[in-house]
Amino acid sequence: AAGEVVERPAAAVKELVENAMDAGATRIAISVAGGGGDLLVVEDDGIGMTAADLTLAIERHATSKLPVVGGEDDLSHIVTMGFRGEALPSIGAVARLSLLSRRTDGDAAEIRVDGGAVTGPMPAAFRASGQRGTRAEVRELFYATPARLKFLKSARSEDLALTDMVKRLAMARPDIGFTLTLEGRRALDLAAEPDLMDGRLPRLSRIMG
Repeated sequence: AAGEVVERPAAAVKELVENAMDAGATRIAISVAGGGGDLLVVEDDGIGMTAADLTLAIERHATSKLPVVGGEDDLSHIVTMGFRGEALPSIGAVARLSLLSRRTDGDAAEIRVDGGAVTGPMPAAFRASGQRGTRAEVRELFYATPARLKFLKSARSEDLALTDMVKRLAMARPDIGFTLTLEGRRALDLAAEPDLMDGRLPRLSRIMG
């Protein structure tokens, strides 16, 4: 199942960025090294998660995205791009995954999943008090499943696939600012357009020319 969800670094980035979008982020920063095979970092300023949310998010077949209405999970009003948790366990099963998060009204917490082995959640130093958001860090993608490493293409090819994925997501949400850094070089820097609809053409022109 992990191999089906996380086929390549671009797929992992897609899942992490969509989680950030669902969290109400206005800024999403993506950093990549080694074509994403060595390091992927997705950082956002969304609502953040509590320690309990972090624990739930990395459980298989679980999610922290369903609102509780009247004491029951509300399955009839799903407005997210996916369930936070559907891909995180898969990524953690094949890589070294670290999630740091803070809600505005809480303390920062971190949870780690190395090849499926969970550590935490634990208190963490993450941003100043009152600042919310989440940082997802993925190291050594597929280290726990070496057979999948041979299917990765060159770092340049993976970077191109990754960039294309981020551009597609950015075109859909001009109200969110995106930055993409490849090997320390800024490859994409898109400021948020204040209005979702009026911002579509400016965002498209900045990406497509």
